[in-house]
Amino acid sequence: MKKIIMIAVGVYVAILVIGGAAYFALSEKKAELPPDRPEVLESKDTAEPSEAKRKAEEAKARAEAAEKAAKEQAARAAERDKLVQSLTVEKRSGLTLYTHDYPKKPAPGVYLRPFVVSDGVTYALKFDIYYYYNIDDPQQTAWVHGDALAATVDGQPFHLTFHAKDRRDKMSPDAENLAENYVHDATDDEIALLHAIAQAGSVRITYYQQATGEERSQTLSREDIRKIHDMMAFYDSVAAEQ
Repeated sequence: MKKIIMIAVGVYVAILVIGGAAYFALSEKKAELPPDRPEVLESKDTAEPSEAKRKAEEAKARAEAAEKAAKEQAARAAERDKLVQSLTVEKRSGLTLYTHDYPKKPAPGVYLRPFVVSDGVTYALKFDIYYYYNIDDPQQTAWVHGDALAATVDGQPFHLTFHAKDRRDKMSPDAENLAENYVHDATDDEIALLHAIAQAGSVRITYYQQATGEERSQTLSREDIRKIHDMMAFYDSVAAEQ
């Protein structure tokens, strides 16, 4: 009996020794682990708020850009509507013509009368040069049969040429007046001339025939220039929306 008790005591002591050793070993290992770094904890805490802030700022910027674009578009539309009120609007064969109210029989001379044509979707600028003459004109230029135009705009020279086959000649039945007219889609050079005239203070144009030198010159009035200015402003506005 005494021997059994001694064995039991020995086993108990052994268990205590092993358990203590294990506890000591675990304590030492935990002590060796480095503490959590504050910057790592802070990064985890702020990552999500920073991302949310960035997205909120981007959304705000997009909203502000959209609002600015809408205001600019509204301003252009208002300016365009104002310009249309100064123009003559005509419907022809399903097309809309934006022009000015030009007289059928103006004073003899050379005129630039650009206008805009629209099918409801697109807009095209038309270049229109019109020469008119009657027998009472003291210059007595009569037929020019022109195929070129020279212009001096605030001292800057411009030169355009045309295809004579595109010219439309017309004489009244009584031969008292005649007209020569070119109308076509405006070329880049013609658009550049019209833009320059629209901003000019002084413009003189000469319509002439290259082969013979026959010509007719005219200084554009302030009203002539204003009409070109308004037409080009209208065209630029609608062209920007295409």
